[in-house]
Amino acid sequence: MAKKPSGWYKQIVRRPVRYVEGYESYEKMCGYVAEIFFSISEQKLRQKLISNPKETINITAYTLYKVGEAQCPAYWASNELLSALMQSEISVEIDNLNWAIKTGFFMLPKGVILSPEKRSINAIFWHYDPSEKFLYWTATDGASFFCRRFLVSDNSGKFTYADVQDIDPQLVKDFNEYLQSIFLRLILVMECRPELVDSEEQQQKITVNKGFGKDAAKDFYEPLWVGRTYRIKRERTQEGDSSKGGTKSPHLRKGFVRNQPHGEGRKERKVIWIEPVIVMGGG
Repeated sequence: MAKKPSGWYKQIVRRPVRYVEGYESYEKMCGYVAEIFFSISEQKLRQKLISNPKETINITAYTLYKVGEAQCPAYWASNELLSALMQSEISVEIDNLNWAIKTGFFMLPKGVILSPEKRSINAIFWHYDPSEKFLYWTATDGASFFCRRFLVSDNSGKFTYADVQDIDPQLVKDFNEYLQSIFLRLILVMECRPELVDSEEQQQKITVNKGFGKDAAKDFYEPLWVGRTYRIKRERTQEGDSSKGGTKSPHLRKGFVRNQPHGEGRKERKVIWIEPVIVMGGG
């Protein structure tokens, strides 16, 4: 693989982001992108995908290349939001998603999602190709990549495997399914709860002095968050509820991400998220 050229970071990053405590460094994640972006052309990557579409390295490389082409847009998923989404069932078709953000990656909190080797998954990268209806995603734990390519069918509006004969061990297959479910939850919540997503207009520039003198001062941007201030809802049951079986101990009521009918004749569909709730029990 070709060595990254001098000044590679400025070439593929539109807005350098400061380090965020509890997450891997943004620059390091962009480094994975750069290793692919500066070593091969998109034409060659597409040829590899055509000749061997089931090869995971081709899926990963193409995804990273497209993220580099988009100049590495990233969103930091908050720990609290991620926990809530992992406690929400998905029952939704995908055909009505707008895919306003077709390419980018999610920065994930350290230690929340662990790979089969018990290493923290640091980021999930994705690219959606609207012309061919393919969705590509790949995730890394710093040592390995886990990926999928899906075809979004116009007929059913659901995800179907494009790499159904994956040769990976069953454990990795199962983990890929788990990662896919997390990725879909994040994409869906960005669609149905835009107020939880920071806009670029909110992304403030800051100056960080890394030494003495003017040349040591570097401009960075604050991260864009999904769920920056989100907190899982808490609810206390009424004392009268205890007559139906005694006072319940604290428990979690799961959430749902689903399509809801609306509009004239309730023929249209929109994605909604019914959030999980921590039920505290009677007091």
